[in-house]
Formats: sequence, C-alpha cells, structure tokens
Amino acid sequence: MQVRDISIKKRLLIVNFMMVFVPVCLLGIIGAVIFVGLRFTGTEQKSELAMLWPEKGPALSIQFAVSSLRVKAEKRNAQKLKEMLEDCHILEAQGINTLVMKDGKVIYVTDKVDSEWLQATVRQKCGSSQSTMLWDDESFTFSYTSPRSGMTIMAAGNAPFLAKGSIPENNAKEMMELLLFTILGVSMAIIIFFGGYLSRILSRQILEPLETLRYAAAEIREGNLEVQLNVSTQDELGETCQAFDRMRHELKRARETKEKYEVNRKELIAGISHDLSTPLTSLKGYASGILDGIARTPEKQKHYTEMIYHTACSMEKLVESLFLFSKLDLGRVPFRLEKVDICLYFKDFIAESYDQMYERGLKLEFRGIEEQTIVGIDRLQFQRVVENLLENSLKYKKNDTVSVQIILSRQAENLKISFVDDGIGVTGKDLSRLFDSFYRTDPARANVANGSGLGLAIVKQIVAGLKGTIWAEQTPGGGLTICILLPIVRGDKHEENIDCGR
Repeated sequence: MQVRDISIKKRLLIVNFMMVFVPVCLLGIIGAVIFVGLRFTGTEQKSELAMLWPEKGPALSIQFAVSSLRVKAEKRNAQKLKEMLEDCHILEAQGINTLVMKDGKVIYVTDKVDSEWLQATVRQKCGSSQSTMLWDDESFTFSYTSPRSGMTIMAAGNAPFLAKGSIPENNAKEMMELLLFTILGVSMAIIIFFGGYLSRILSRQILEPLETLRYAAAEIREGNLEVQLNVSTQDELGETCQAFDRMRHELKRARETKEKYEVNRKELIAGISHDLSTPLTSLKGYASGILDGIARTPEKQKHYTEMIYHTACSMEKLVESLFLFSKLDLGRVPFRLEKVDICLYFKDFIAESYDQMYERGLKLEFRGIEEQTIVGIDRLQFQRVVENLLENSLKYKKNDTVSVQIILSRQAENLKISFVDDGIGVTGKDLSRLFDSFYRTDPARANVANGSGLGLAIVKQIVAGLKGTIWAEQTPGGGLTICILLPIVRGDKHEENIDCGR
C-alpha cells in the first residue's frame, strides 16, 4: 500500500504526531545535554568542574570541600567520619593532604602521609588557632577544631589560589557552548524543514485533488460534461472524485437520453402529423366528391363510401398503435408471464397460421432445438411481437412471396429467436433505427397504408417488458434478420401472474 492510499484521517494523525514528536525529541536531546552539563556543577563532579574552568575550578572545589568538612565536623552522630571522607578525597584529588582527629586521636590521614609531619606543618603555619585557613600563590593550609564535637581537621598541600601560566588552556567550555548552539540551530532547521515538507505533502495529496474537483464542478456548471477527473488516489478524496466522475457520466448519459427523447418526440409529432394528414386528406377528398356530386352513380358513391370506411379503419389502427406504444413507453401495460416451452409454442402457432400466411405470400419454416426450453412470456403480447415481425416481412417482400425462417438457438442461459426473411432488406445505416417510432426506410413516407411505422417500436417495448433484447441484422444473400434474446427459465411450466410495466 502506498502512502497516498492511506486514509486522510490516518495521514493527518501521522503528520500531527510527527510534527509534535520530532520537536519534542530534539528538545529532549537538548535538555539532556544541558542536564549533563549542569551535573558538572554537582558536589560529586569537582574534578570535571576543574577541567572546565582550570583557573577557578580548583579554588571552588577546595572552598566547597573545606566548608563541607567544617559543617560535618560539628555533627555528633556516628556516621560523620564516613561523610567527611568524601570531602577529604576531593581535597586529596587537588594535591592536598588531610588529617582528621577525634579528641586528639588520629582517626584518618591521607594514605602514605605521616600524621605527625602533617600536624607539625599545619601548626607551624596556623599556630594554635581554632579555625585558620591560609591560601597563597604557593600552598594551601587549613586547620579547624570543633569545640562542640572535639573533631579536628587539618589540611595542607601545594595548591595555588590562582592558576599559573604553566596550566594548559582548556576550551571545553567554549566547545560545549558551541555544541549547544549548533544543536539548537540544527533543531530549528529540521523543524522548519519537516513543517514545510509535510505541508507540501498535504498540499499535493489533499489540496490538488480538491482543486481538480473544483475545476471539474465549474466546467460542469458551464455545461461541459467532457472534463475528466484524473485522480488516482484510493483514499476518501479519491473515492469522492470517482463518485463525482460517475455522477458526470450519469449527467452526460441523462443529457444524451434527453436529447434523444427530444429528437424522438419531434419525430413522433412529425410522424403523427404526416400519418394523420394523408388519410384525413383522403377522407376530405372522398367526402367532398360525394357532396359536390362528383360521385353521381350508385357504384361510384359506393366506392367513395368504401374508401372513406377503409381510410377510417386505417386511422383507427394508427390511433390504437399509438395508444399501445404510449402505454408501453409509460410502463402501464401489465404482463401476464407464463413459463412456456417455446418449441411447442411456435409449432402450434405455425400449425394455426401457416395456411393463412401462405395465401398472403409468406412461407413459414421453423427450426427448433432438441431439448425442452422454457421461457417466461405473455402469450398475448408475444403473439403481437410475432405477428408484427411477420407483417413487416410481408410489407417489404421483393417478389410475390417471401420466406421467413424462425430459428431457435441457445446461447448460455438465454434463448435466441431469429426471424430470417429474404425480402428487400435494409441498408446498414438503417439497422440501428428500425425500432425507432415512425421510422421507415422509405424517406418519402408515401405508403402510409402499409403501416403506421410503430410496429417495430412496439415490438421493442414488448421484448423489453419480457426482460429480453432485440436487434436487426442483414441476412446473408439479402433480406432482414430480427433477433430476440430471452432469458431461459428453469422449472416446470406453470403460470406466473406478474404485473410489470417493462
């Protein structure tokens, strides 16, 4: 999984944690360094203090140790010698010999140092004073006797008060200060770098998709539905952009459908106007001939009357077809579906209709499949489909007769029904529009008596109501093939009452 595929919530949590964690760690390191540096001033690190400040460190250490010994000598508990030894070792580290006596008895003296020699040296410089400390450029001498506890502390050694030129320089303090300032500077630079880098990531992975989305929304508002959202992330923003793009596709499809419906509406109005104006003109002409006395003989009057009747019947059929098409288009035709063995259905239909169709010039041939095949159809509506397709073949036959083969074949879980004729056929550009309302391959639309132009449109609506699909193909060798694909239903034959529009 890539970083860009992590959810925005998790990314924000990680970024916020890093923006807090990194500075805290750096400040913790700085604090630790400062803490370690401060420890050099503790009572346990006198030698380190002397290393950092060689000209002042020994004086501070010796003064601190002497003051501590003086305070501890006033104590009366049994542990004071153990406590005093710590300060004695600090003095010894600076080259000063120490001696501790209790009631005139030596209880501690620096290793390998003669106690009597040390006492004589101290008394020679300090005399018999109770508390004396002498410190010059050559040596250090200290003597203290506590009247309270009877403890006597003596110390002497070559420890000059000020460092001499022979003491080598030590730049540790300056180095430490430089190190601290360097760490602070680097820390600030790293914090600024991380802040800028993380902000750039957020900008690229959050703000850029939002900007793309805003641009696409503005284009769609202007009516441009061709703009595409190229956002490849899989997080919430990516899903939002993908959903927005799907919405764009739906809007585009809806607009295309609306435009198509608008074209169909205009063609429908034009078709109705054309197909009604022709018979109305005929009716008006025949009626005018009777009224004006043109049809004077009884035979001519009867002929005019019969033409008026036939024209009215044609108009009635047109209105009925238009009403049925409108109900189908609105989904207001109930379908009474039955599970039917389609082979038996066509065998019965051909047995009943063969002679009548043959007299009209249509030769029927049926080719079924061996196994039983059950489909769900409405017998009344499906019969309308078959009759409309056969009537269409009769209308557009090349000669006095036309042959129609009804062929059944199985395609996976569907049944394909092919109506193959050898009529005049249609051109390739007309195949996709055969099922449009009022569409005829005759551009002049002169032969209105042959049909309303709604037959195949009604067939398409009925097949859609049966959950099937229909299309047209050119017959090899000439003619037209109408193919219907219906889903195969499993189980025994029985009737299902289902009211469905489409």
